[in-house]
Amino acid sequence: MVNRSSEITDLEEALGAIVVFTEDADDSSWMIGRTPRQTLHVRLGDFPDEEMWSLWLGHDRWMDFTQPPEGWTLQISDKGWPDTAADHGARSIR
Repeated sequence: MVNRSSEITDLEEALGAIVVFTEDADDSSWMIGRTPRQTLHVRLGDFPDEEMWSLWLGHDRWMDFTQPPEGWTLQISDKGWPDTAADHGARSIR
């Protein structure tokens, strides 16, 4: 689960890594992925008012994006999608 001390120490490594994100067992609105050196936390935005995804950078900073980096796969189940999402269904976003 993400906490205030979580942070991205090497953004270039994080964005260039091959990472499979899965739902956080403790909080379904967050997804966790791991690189060899750091843990990444992504949350699903609140449609349509926010970008689709937000990467927690740490120190109250976020990186919002709609299209994830090429090496990232975000796997989210049906229950993980908010009611405001345009389409539902278990799927992977690459």
